[in-house]
Amino acid sequence: MPRAPGRTSESSVSRRAVSLGMLLLVMAAVLASLKWFDTTSWARWQAEQLRWNYASHVLMIAVAAVALFSLKRSRADYGLTSQHPARELKLGLLCAIPLAILPLALEASLGKLTLESRVAEFWPSTLVFQVLFVGFGEELFFRGFLQSEGNHILGRPLQIGAVRFGASLFLTALLFGIGHWLGPYNPLLNRVAVNWSALLFTTLSGLVLGFARELTGSLLTAALIHVGANVYPVLFVNRPAGGAGMALGWGLVVGILIFAANSKASSANPTAR
Repeated sequence: MPRAPGRTSESSVSRRAVSLGMLLLVMAAVLASLKWFDTTSWARWQAEQLRWNYASHVLMIAVAAVALFSLKRSRADYGLTSQHPARELKLGLLCAIPLAILPLALEASLGKLTLESRVAEFWPSTLVFQVLFVGFGEELFFRGFLQSEGNHILGRPLQIGAVRFGASLFLTALLFGIGHWLGPYNPLLNRVAVNWSALLFTTLSGLVLGFARELTGSLLTAALIHVGANVYPVLFVNRPAGGAGMALGWGLVVGILIFAANSKASSANPTAR
């Protein structure tokens, strides 16, 4: 006997709700694991010897890799292949360079540009960590795994230019923001502070990174933007002038990506010109 249309629709909604719940559960489990790790002697050794939290990003990369194989996704599904690598490299650099340079130029013009002292002590570790584990690792977990799986569940009904996207872009950006918001929070260590400015800033930047992922189909451009965006706030003492430079840089990135999306639409449909 064929199923009634209403029952089929309800079943589909239920499956999507369960799948979305599982995705959120994975995010919660990752956050909980990171808070537990912070209580261990390995975390203290890592902070003293390497400066940066490599373990957290190794876990994110591992979770994405396990999902890739267990869910039988292709590398392209998670943005690990590129159809136009040279084009995506150029776009990524075009976005990343102003993000990195503008805040430094404004701070330098006021004579206040100051390198973080601990970064100077750990510069090889900082370079490896920021490029490979943050630029690539965070993008693989958030835009590769979470956003892509969210697209499978929620679809991509929205469009800007030639770029299709959906609710997963917004959800992933919010989860990206929440992860940074909870950075200082750890009840296991009696730390209850949260970072409200990080929640706002990283959620908004997550929207831009997610759009770059949908625009190009790969992680390359988004990873380069992520690295460029971290140059000033991670390596230098943060001041208002640098913050203004970051805001200007992000505005330029948004403009560049929207222009690229519209250009892609025009190339795909030359009769619409």
